[in-house]
Amino acid sequence: MLSHATAMPRPLKRLDKLRKVKYGTSDMVVTELCCGSMTWGSFNTEESEAHAQLDCFVKNGVNFIDTAEMYPVAFNYGKTTETWIGNWLEQRVKAGAVKREDLYFATKCNPSGVGGTVGEQENWTGHAFDPERLKASCEASLARLKCGVLDLYMLHYPSRMGGQAFGWANWKLGRYDVSRTSPGDEKEFEAQVLAVKSLFDAQLIRNWGLSNETAYGVTMFSLTCDRLNVPRPVSVQNDFNFNNRTFESNGAEACHALGVVGMPYGALGGGALTGKYLDKKYAGDRPLPLARHNAKPAFQTRYLSPAGQVATAAYVALAEQWGLTPTELALAWCRDRPYNAVVVTGTTTVQQCEETVAAFKLEPLPLELLDAVDAIHEEHRSPDAALYSKELVLGETPPSLRRTHSRRESCAVS
Repeated sequence: MLSHATAMPRPLKRLDKLRKVKYGTSDMVVTELCCGSMTWGSFNTEESEAHAQLDCFVKNGVNFIDTAEMYPVAFNYGKTTETWIGNWLEQRVKAGAVKREDLYFATKCNPSGVGGTVGEQENWTGHAFDPERLKASCEASLARLKCGVLDLYMLHYPSRMGGQAFGWANWKLGRYDVSRTSPGDEKEFEAQVLAVKSLFDAQLIRNWGLSNETAYGVTMFSLTCDRLNVPRPVSVQNDFNFNNRTFESNGAEACHALGVVGMPYGALGGGALTGKYLDKKYAGDRPLPLARHNAKPAFQTRYLSPAGQVATAAYVALAEQWGLTPTELALAWCRDRPYNAVVVTGTTTVQQCEETVAAFKLEPLPLELLDAVDAIHEEHRSPDAALYSKELVLGETPPSLRRTHSRRESCAVS
């Protein structure tokens, strides 16, 4: 067993305000805390709840807001979240509470059509980023957000993987065939880059980025942009946290070499890394039955794997040793990764917003604390990320193994 002990933990200092950073190769200067919105419209059922969280973040200096055409998620997909944010912006600008030019808005194209613009067109099926649907989605998002132009527009997940892109730690031939609409060859990358170029030409976007993308995808998009004289993607938004550090295996190197910064989501593992599923004292002001993995246990099951919960307990103990909440440690660690520019948050209450802000006001984590995190990771390496079988990660029996077992039983000699 590896030691997680640290030498003489000391109280960490807190800054008076959130820090701002230059966002990769863009001219954006943003807070390290990026306000995420994925649950507004599903886990948050009232628009006023989303507005209150936006008010809290902006009051604390946050100037970067992330959403997607596909949001909210889990059981109510598409359009609602962008609409709520747009209503908030319109109301606050009219009241003189905020200025549009002081904020940065990011959203993502919904290429599958689930709950989004593409689904309204009968001839647009499957998952793709052709110029027609990309422009239609972008214009629809702008109409809902009422922000005039998008500071950052992302391709939500690669069409060569489709909806099967989530939760895997590796690539495997054949795994993505069920949802693949792109061969992932040079010609396809050229077509998608030219589709993005059309958005620049129409002055709908200022920057573009990728999401749920691999080192191969980041590299191919960047080099294709160079060849076609189109701006490179400035960032990649991938799942990343204590229990899923697979981005570090090769994605981080590709992004570093190509000048693409990280803006990870899932830093709290859908709330699992707050410790509230292990100890109710970390539940905060949201009743535990309403918490994501209790309310919708079939949604994003990767975040609550049995092995992941064992690792989470170790991270919770480490946070307590340093006088931090598990939320603060998880978010500050993710912020301090050198390849990340910002971290996208996920909140459902104002209290959660305040704790999130407190995490980002922490001084950079000291080396001895970072070493202790890495020691836990060496013992529990990305336990939420599946290599062979998501069922096995969740402690279940995968269908293929059940079939194998049945065949063996039928061949048994009595």
